[in-house]
Amino acid sequence: MKKLKKRYLICNGDANLYNTHGGLPYNLFKTAKEYGFIDEAVSLDYQKLRYWKSLWNFIQLLKYGKPKGFQWSEFYAHKLIEQIKYLEDHELKILSIYPLLPSYPWPEKWDVDFYIDATISQIIDEYKVTNLISNTYKRKIINREKLNYERANRIICRSNWAMNSLINDYHIKKAKIYMVPGGANIDIKEIDRNKLLSFPPKPSINSPIVVGFIGLDWERKGGNFLIKLADIFIENNIPFEIRVVGPKQNTLPNHKCIKYVGFIDKFLNLDLFIKELKSWHFGTLFSKAEAFGISNRECLILGVPVICHDVGGISSTLPKSNFGRMFEANTNPLIVYSWLMDIFNPYEKYLSLRKQLLKQYKSFSWDTTITNLIKVL
Repeated sequence: MKKLKKRYLICNGDANLYNTHGGLPYNLFKTAKEYGFIDEAVSLDYQKLRYWKSLWNFIQLLKYGKPKGFQWSEFYAHKLIEQIKYLEDHELKILSIYPLLPSYPWPEKWDVDFYIDATISQIIDEYKVTNLISNTYKRKIINREKLNYERANRIICRSNWAMNSLINDYHIKKAKIYMVPGGANIDIKEIDRNKLLSFPPKPSINSPIVVGFIGLDWERKGGNFLIKLADIFIENNIPFEIRVVGPKQNTLPNHKCIKYVGFIDKFLNLDLFIKELKSWHFGTLFSKAEAFGISNRECLILGVPVICHDVGGISSTLPKSNFGRMFEANTNPLIVYSWLMDIFNPYEKYLSLRKQLLKQYKSFSWDTTITNLIKVL
């Protein structure tokens, strides 16, 4: 009987560590290993490249006048893959969640698939990185990334947004592209579902409408939009509260509606994280740019509806119904205000939304994601 190839997970770092890139690689690996889908996660330490990064950035400054983009360089990928040279002669399957690791040509004995939330072209353009790297260097990055996709067996996307870029920007054949949304970075087996049946109080003069913000980047993830929304509620004498989880307090504006929560480590304080989120009426994600939006999935798996902008891959984080409301990008906050006032009148309409959402919780889990990845791969 032919021996089956072991499957390894590669990310830009170490998926064995729960705090790598917000916990997505760790939660993917943990669940995939439980299902026997991934055998091991490759440990890559980019901190060892700090000296090389400084040198590389200086050379880029001299060469192009723009000293950024080390993590997308061929040199960076080569140095990281050198850390796992011991695997070069092994027959194995690789699922990579970083578009440039490994970089082609990889060993003949490796079968490589990619699982991405966005293409690098999208990241550079949407996250306003174009002013940090030269056009010449950008073309080199995209050409290497395209070669990876062409040589890979399959490319699985976490969003339709990424799929469209593969087809339209990279001209990759549709037959090798699949869509499987990612899960919430919360293990459903650690959630007491009965505790999720308590809901925040009906908004009144003594109980504000409570919305939540999760993320490190207040400005990009729509924090300032929430301030505009809050000002409308203030003008109409309606109590409104923005609960902020993640960013440093000195990055936030001074506004009476902001209630700073700080950073909550989900791995060490999951109960506190769950208690915080389920106290909200809505999670929010009014981003200017967003590859996917894991915070939406974290709210939804706890039965907390979300309001957000239709930007980037955000729409792929949502079910078809019973999730809250997605608004057009750059929508007028007055439209959001009017919708919120309607959903709470009567309050039973909001509670019905929340109860319907709770029934869908499994679809937002990594268990469902891994099950669907197994079908594809």
